[in-house]
Amino acid sequence: MIDFTCDRCERTLEVPDEKAGSKFECPDCGDMNIVPSSDIAPTASGPDSHQADALSRMGLPPDSGPEKRVLRASPSIFRGSPFRCVGLAILPVAAPLGLYFLLGQLGTAGQSTYTWWAFAIVAALSWGWLGVWWVFTVLGRSFEITNKRTIERRGIVRRDTSEVLHDHVRNIQISQSVINRILNVGSIGISSSGQDGIEILMKDLPKPGKLKEVIDAYRPL
Repeated sequence: MIDFTCDRCERTLEVPDEKAGSKFECPDCGDMNIVPSSDIAPTASGPDSHQADALSRMGLPPDSGPEKRVLRASPSIFRGSPFRCVGLAILPVAAPLGLYFLLGQLGTAGQSTYTWWAFAIVAALSWGWLGVWWVFTVLGRSFEITNKRTIERRGIVRRDTSEVLHDHVRNIQISQSVINRILNVGSIGISSSGQDGIEILMKDLPKPGKLKEVIDAYRPL
């Protein structure tokens, strides 16, 4: 038998000698560990060694040892909704100008005063909405990939977290419209072998293809 310590919870684990070099899930914390070789165990080869070589070529940390962050991404509101962002940005200028020329045509007194008030009100509403949208979308959501799992975090005051171990990933879905493909942004959905539906779903992530490539590098394909 081979005795070794879990990378995350440090519990002592015991597995048969023939498991040397393979992956073993800790029954306590769920962390995936690489079973070390013993004096009587054969040298690890096959899919796990090929995966280690692929990770090394991509400059990624191995899936053994302590958990390390590989990538972290947040949704991009501009690349995800470019027309809405541009509209909210120029509305405080366009609306007062339109009001200014309309009042000029009607011959209304106090044309400039009304225009400045319109600018202040529309700017507060438009840019305030843009700021709140940015805070709750960009700061309040994150998509993190470590060398062991993918983690989705949502919320600023209230925090919701969902995670899927790389070894349990069954399907990765990427959804992109034509504009999304031009701006290299899209939605990513991840489902595991233990669930029927999608457990992680985040929209408007930059470079979704790169994110999938990193997750695939850690999956037992």
